[in-house]
Amino acid sequence: IADLFRKLGAALKDPFVANLIFQTGALATAILLYVLFSKKAAINTGAIPYALIGGICISIFTVFSFKALEGIQGVSTVMPFIRIGGVILLAIFGIIILKEKFTWNLFFGIMLASGGLYLLFTNK
Repeated sequence: IADLFRKLGAALKDPFVANLIFQTGALATAILLYVLFSKKAAINTGAIPYALIGGICISIFTVFSFKALEGIQGVSTVMPFIRIGGVILLAIFGIIILKEKFTWNLFFGIMLASGGLYLLFTNK
């Protein structure tokens, strides 16, 4: 659902302003959820840099997605491409960087996802 609002927000025409507003909404929601539901458990401070880097990556992703949604392609093409492309890259990076197990299911999943991307962009 957020991707539909991302497409509507792309009408701001400046992906950096759209990202700032989008992330402000995300931060406000994160604070509210923390206040309402956090159990105040002990935090592994060693993981904080990874969480910050993840947030930076989400912000960069959001800017590029707003920019992509300004174009002529619809949300039904742009966002699946971004999402499925990200899943494919993450699967490959998981194998290469994190040394995760390579299986035939993973291989065929990547092939099917790649075929889906091809079909999305050749459907004119």
